[in-house]
Amino acid sequence: SGSDYTNVDREFLSEKPKLSYSDKNLIESMDQSAFDGFSFINPKFEQILDK
Repeated sequence: SGSDYTNVDREFLSEKPKLSYSDKNLIESMDQSAFDGFSFINPKFEQILDK
């Protein structure tokens, strides 16, 4: 299940989550055809890329 953490070491569960920022050029250079027809874009995603 999505909430079963029995196989995750407690060391990792105690860490604070943080977003990792991707290189905007890397994302733009990737083949996006796998997402054809996909229409949802998280409005906060562009804010993350702009950083």
